Amino acid sequence: MRFFLMATKTRIKILCIVGTSIIALTNHTTCWHARALSLPPHLQKAVARGLLVQPHGRPDVFVLGTVHVGSESAEEASLLIETVRPSTVVVEVAPSRLPLIRKRNKENESNNKRKAVAAATIGETDLPQSRDYAARRASSSTVQFQTALRSLPALAQKGWTTGGVGGLIFSIAILWGSLLKRSLTAAEESDALPRTDEFAAAIAAADEIGSTVVPADMEIDELIGSIARSMTAPADWISLGKNVVMESLGAREADPIRRRRDESLLGWAERRRDVATSRASRAHGEAMAPCISRVLVDERDGMFAESCVGALRSRGGGDRTGDVIVCVVGLVHVDGVVERLETLLDIR
Repeated sequence: MRFFLMATKTRIKILCIVGTSIIALTNHTTCWHARALSLPPHLQKAVARGLLVQPHGRPDVFVLGTVHVGSESAEEASLLIETVRPSTVVVEVAPSRLPLIRKRNKENESNNKRKAVAAATIGETDLPQSRDYAARRASSSTVQFQTALRSLPALAQKGWTTGGVGGLIFSIAILWGSLLKRSLTAAEESDALPRTDEFAAAIAAADEIGSTVVPADMEIDELIGSIARSMTAPADWISLGKNVVMESLGAREADPIRRRRDESLLGWAERRRDVATSRASRAHGEAMAPCISRVLVDERDGMFAESCVGALRSRGGGDRTGDVIVCVVGLVHVDGVVERLETLLDIR
């Protein structure tokens, strides 16, 4: 009889513990669901479009995919961080760039304050209508083009010293080519779709609320070196150069992420914000230059995911309010980062 009573009491204690745990888990889950449902309409649209994703079973992790054109991605990064108030923000920025971005953020903040004071005093708020606007616009475009030209020798030297022939080809064909194309459209972008750096915006928003910022990207030397090491055979270098030339001449289908001929800037930006475009671009890179794609996309996916896992581990996996991780990366990385996070977090 005594044994039966003791066993019964033990069962009751176990049931109480299990019941308490279920209630706590339910409350915790409900809390996170409430957080998800409280996202502003703009972020809910980002979720619907696949730009803002949470790994399965991890409502405390947000991965935001961005595009490097216009300012909408910057607005989404700032709004997400202001809304969920994360403990850590992981960004697609190399560590050496973080202090430079913070310095520029402070300078921009000071300049904006001065402009606001001047506008209130003078009454001139519409800067594009000022008499010297056209001259300043043309000057800015020319400066960016000249800067791109001047950067060629430095990029070529860095590519050669860091990665030999492979590094040289990558630095000229990919890195410098991107700088040159951007300089040629700078004036049009400043008129129709002014650019705001989404990573700088994310860092500014994180600093504003006291979040830890984790710069998770490769340094440029490390990137060039990894690319060069991945191109182990001369055939790899020849294939890369051939593909770049053929795409430039229109003899081969270009990367889907590129702006099409006669496509408006706004139309291009809208197409860039389509997950299907980023996935097609990723597939194009894997087919045209698999060695480079493995470094530019796959390897960096892993770095961003590992940084998120490291942030989760450093906080002890706690469930305190505000213990959220936000990861801000280019849209092409979202699928890979989420997939790796789900794998890594399952293992742990």
